[in-house]
Amino acid sequence: MAHQDTQPVPPVRTTTHALQQESDLVVTIVRTALIILAVLAPFILGATVVTRLAMRVSVLGAIVYNLVTFIIAARRIHVRGLRVFMVVADTLLVTTWVYLTWSAGPTHVGSPLFPFYYIIIIISALWFAVPGALSSAGLITVLYLAVLFHVSGNDPFALIDALYRDVAFVFLVALVTGYLVDTHKREREQWTRSQVLLAQYQERFRAAQEVYEMLIPTETPRVPGLDIAARWRPALQEGAGDFYDIVSPVPGRAVIVIADVSGKHSRGALKLPLFKSAFLAAAQVWEDPGEMLAQVNRIVYPLLQPEMFISTCIIVIDINAHRLTYANAGQDPPVFVRGTTYNTVLLETGGLVLGVDEHATYPTETQTLHPGDTLCLYTDGITETRSPDGEEFGYDSLEGRVQAAVGLHLSAEEIAANIYDAVLTHMRGNPPHDDMTLLAIRFVPEEAGVV
Repeated sequence: MAHQDTQPVPPVRTTTHALQQESDLVVTIVRTALIILAVLAPFILGATVVTRLAMRVSVLGAIVYNLVTFIIAARRIHVRGLRVFMVVADTLLVTTWVYLTWSAGPTHVGSPLFPFYYIIIIISALWFAVPGALSSAGLITVLYLAVLFHVSGNDPFALIDALYRDVAFVFLVALVTGYLVDTHKREREQWTRSQVLLAQYQERFRAAQEVYEMLIPTETPRVPGLDIAARWRPALQEGAGDFYDIVSPVPGRAVIVIADVSGKHSRGALKLPLFKSAFLAAAQVWEDPGEMLAQVNRIVYPLLQPEMFISTCIIVIDINAHRLTYANAGQDPPVFVRGTTYNTVLLETGGLVLGVDEHATYPTETQTLHPGDTLCLYTDGITETRSPDGEEFGYDSLEGRVQAAVGLHLSAEEIAANIYDAVLTHMRGNPPHDDMTLLAIRFVPEEAGVV
């Protein structure tokens, strides 16, 4: 079970200041287009020579002003308050053009360059959201009404008509544009937060997966006198709550454990390091599996409260004495099939799951081993696997396959592969709803030189 680390490629970092400079550069390009339209306006609209000269002067000033802002943006020079200045300056510039082109259009009512104001409002909304759009709309209204008051000869009806016909649309554009920009900004911030949270969860899941991979044996343990094979599959990639291990504290004795932590996946995996440490310590000190479970329970009990528990089974095999000793803490009983009669011996002892009663005790029972005897340990993810129509794989199917495998004198690897493939076939491509762990162990004392 190899895990390969890859060095992530560092992301390209774009500063807020750089983005602002790019935005300012875009505005200078838009202003250039407006200047070109303003240059062509006297010719297209048929304005007088006086108006042309005035427009030339205003356009020349606009070109100089636009060139300066372009250089500032292109060289990424930071000028405090530059955007506010640009909005005010652009508003004054457009107001000048509106005044110089008044009554120059085909209708001779107002200025055909009035829509330039809308562009200023849009830019203000992009830069300063709703407050900026409304502020620019207010400034435009004051300047526009001042122009209108001057060109109309102090006609109050012209002001009222302008309020209804022009100013109302100015504020409407400001509100709509500001709202759209503000909504887009909130959605973008929410998307950014969701991406950050997703990255954090993925990192936590990756860490949980690495922890889980460190807990499960990287390869099948080798114990003389035992033929061992294992299959395990977490329901999700971020880790699991299933655990198994096989240790040999002294030659000729193997301690086998299988466990299932309630609260699947990452929460369950977080409790497994403590459980494994407690199990390894108990296996070095006690020979009785019931006493091992009692000691492990006392260690893990405080950290499992109030809503988690661990079901587990510990089996001790004394290869020299041909003896199997076992104790169970709420785990599904193993399938134990005799190698001579192919009959199943029920390995079932009473015992609470770990984490319920700090002072719980666990009875121990013993079976004599004969060559070819086969043991199959599993978690409920194996027997409770469902087909698409809801049928469980079941204990009977598992037991029947173990008995058939023993009758055919299959190796532990062949037994584990046969059962695991049958479970996958039963699922018919559906993802597992629970973690799946399977251990197949055959007693072969002749391989250890034990008679």
